[in-house]
Amino acid sequence: MSCVRNLWKKRNNLSFRLTRMYALLFAAMLILISFIVYFVSRWFLLDRREKDLLDSANNIAEIFHAELAEENSPPDAHVLWELNTSDSMSLALVSPDMAPLYQASNFHVVFSEIPDCQDKVVLYRQTDGLPLLAWETEILFNGHVLGNLVVLQLVDREDAFLDMLAWLLILLNIAGAFAALAVGWYTSRRMLNPLSAIIHRAHAIDEGTLHTRLEVPETDDELKHLTTTLNAMLDRVESAFIRQGQFTQDASHELRTPLSVLQGHANLLARWGKDDPAVRSKCIATIQKQTAYMEHLVENLLFLSRGDSGIQALQKKRFLMVDVMEEIIDERREFDRAHVYRLRVEEIMLVADINLFHQLLLILLDNAAKYTPSGKTITLSAARRQAGVEICVQDEGCGVPQEQLSSIFVRFYRVDKARARETGGTGLGLAIAKTIVQMHGGSIWAQNASPCGLIVRILLPDDGAKA
Repeated sequence: MSCVRNLWKKRNNLSFRLTRMYALLFAAMLILISFIVYFVSRWFLLDRREKDLLDSANNIAEIFHAELAEENSPPDAHVLWELNTSDSMSLALVSPDMAPLYQASNFHVVFSEIPDCQDKVVLYRQTDGLPLLAWETEILFNGHVLGNLVVLQLVDREDAFLDMLAWLLILLNIAGAFAALAVGWYTSRRMLNPLSAIIHRAHAIDEGTLHTRLEVPETDDELKHLTTTLNAMLDRVESAFIRQGQFTQDASHELRTPLSVLQGHANLLARWGKDDPAVRSKCIATIQKQTAYMEHLVENLLFLSRGDSGIQALQKKRFLMVDVMEEIIDERREFDRAHVYRLRVEEIMLVADINLFHQLLLILLDNAAKYTPSGKTITLSAARRQAGVEICVQDEGCGVPQEQLSSIFVRFYRVDKARARETGGTGLGLAIAKTIVQMHGGSIWAQNASPCGLIVRILLPDDGAKA
């Protein structure tokens, strides 16, 4: 009973639902089997007795007619007793209104209760509970109906066996139902225990224990795949949490310097700027410069944040790459006369966000110009490859140490921090470039050129050919 009460208290959980489903399916199967066993047994026992009775009754009727023909006189009870050779059989000659004329019976028969069984075998039960098989046929003598010959077969043993079988099957079904509940409960608990452990372990993982991982079971089943998936998700969450923390720390550090400069010059302006035009002019210029730097930094941070959250929508369209690249190169040649700009591009149609694509190229060209000496060449090229469309920006600067190549796309990373401050860099340009490329389903990497310089390569999906 305690097991049943526990089940009822937990009727809404998965264990109870699985137990209920298992018990219902098992009970339905057991009931179906019981019905099959009972009716097959009934058919086997009674059908055999019906066939035996039909054969015996036809033989008795033939012999009875032969005796009448031979004696040429109405029969008496003696003839019926001679034909009745079984203790479980009763023979009788009855009138049309079922009144017995002669009978040879080894058991009590209520003739008025015999159903219509003319030339057929019928199973019935008397009011005293006696189960009988009945058969009757007309008896003719000298062209007249003498009466009906009734043959009765007692089937109490078969009936008793079927009753016992029915009760046995009922008890078996009841016991099977309880056994199904117990087995279902045990099986569901055993199956769900690992899941419960996973849930308990997952609840224990919080911000301070993101490094903790779920124990992967040794069995190759759904639970193993679930724990593997959850561990992979925890890897991504931990990585994102670390990146978020590092990002916040770096952003705070980057903002601290211009804020300190602003505060210092604001104090200087308040103390001496009122009376000294030179001081006032210098403070205002510095404040404007630092404000512009912070505005640029915040805009970059917001773009990266939108990219990380997936809310940066792409306005893709199909355009000819050479048109955009020629426009950008012309702008760079007009804006930056200290470097030589070259363009090598094929006639390629690209499907992308043209504004972000424009921003991407400007970031790469601006980064190349910062680290390329005056008079040197910066080359922008694009070509169709088997894997997609490749875009390259190559400069003739000093390059990047080999061990730092993989880090230049990390946010706030600077190869030369002092020079980056001088050039007004935020350390976010290449990180933004990487985000734009990834938003378009591409990849970006860098390699040193020979004999000098840096090559930034971009590989984008060649969707323009399919559009």
